[in-house]
Amino acid sequence: MKRFSIVAILLCALTLSIFAATKPVAFQNVPELVQQAVLANFQQDQIQFITSKKEYRNYEYEFVLKDGTTLKYDAKAKFRRVKNKNGVKEVFLPENILQYVRQTFPNTVVTDYKKESYRQKVKLDDQMGLVFDKRGKFMHIDF
Repeated sequence: MKRFSIVAILLCALTLSIFAATKPVAFQNVPELVQQAVLANFQQDQIQFITSKKEYRNYEYEFVLKDGTTLKYDAKAKFRRVKNKNGVKEVFLPENILQYVRQTFPNTVVTDYKKESYRQKVKLDDQMGLVFDKRGKFMHIDF
């Protein structure tokens, strides 16, 4: 019974720390480089809310827009992710990935694009996932 109590307490503490890590933030409190990156493609009145979350040693900022688009940037204004179930703006996709999707899957729309340090992921409206290397060369289909 004592073990169960300890595990339960640790689980509660872990859950609270995860939820405490994500905080709402005002647009004025977002780093200026991140503000500029968002305002390059969207107007400030399109932003519904913003949250910040500490990832390792850096902060990550998530913007949720009125049209359902979700954008993620790190504190250095490096773009990380864009999602929209109706399709993401093509300006967020690298040209070679955009061309590949247009040629190979012409009747689909990109609904999710994620940029990682060593690869890029694209999800299409038919739920197919595509994985590219960091330079945008197609690697494989991810189901």
